[in-house]
Amino acid sequence: MKRRDLLKKVGIGVGALAVSPFTISLLQSCNNDPSWNPNFFKKGDIEFLNELSDLIIPSSVEIPGAKELKLLRFVDIYISRVLSKGEQETIYNAFDKFQLEYLKSSSLSNIDSKTLNSLLDYFFVKNKSKHDIWMNDFMNTKESQSYIFLYSFRELLVSAFKTNEYIGKNILVYRPIPGEQRGCVDLIETTNGRAWTI
Repeated sequence: MKRRDLLKKVGIGVGALAVSPFTISLLQSCNNDPSWNPNFFKKGDIEFLNELSDLIIPSSVEIPGAKELKLLRFVDIYISRVLSKGEQETIYNAFDKFQLEYLKSSSLSNIDSKTLNSLLDYFFVKNKSKHDIWMNDFMNTKESQSYIFLYSFRELLVSAFKTNEYIGKNILVYRPIPGEQRGCVDLIETTNGRAWTI
């Protein structure tokens, strides 16, 4: 498997997924399906992944989080429809290694968000200096696999969040009919500090 191809497809190589009509249609299709069954992940993984996604994109009073927006559906459908079988296997193996890290402290029968949060803290905050090492050591250690899964999963969640219709219309700045083009303007003055939907 070519490492760079996988990293680009799951967003690591480019920092975010390219927003294409296909990606948006995937997101809309999974939001409109009331009887969703996972395509890539197993049914038994869903509760665990929902808790993880809720820690990555939590809800607040103003903004719904990953659970409310059903972003896990997009991640599942994206992996199953866009990645090749070999890439899917790599992602699932990395997910297994991350679950093993979690199981060192907790059980899957009762998902412990404190353990998940401490793992997120370990991989994303406490060990920033190891990020390049884990990327270059692609899939050769348990830590490398766990980090690559978490990074990929987070990138997919963030992409789903940004392309979600509710977020685009109600949280980000959305203007379906473009107005005049003004060059260098203050973001606070123009959009009250919010990013553009598209």
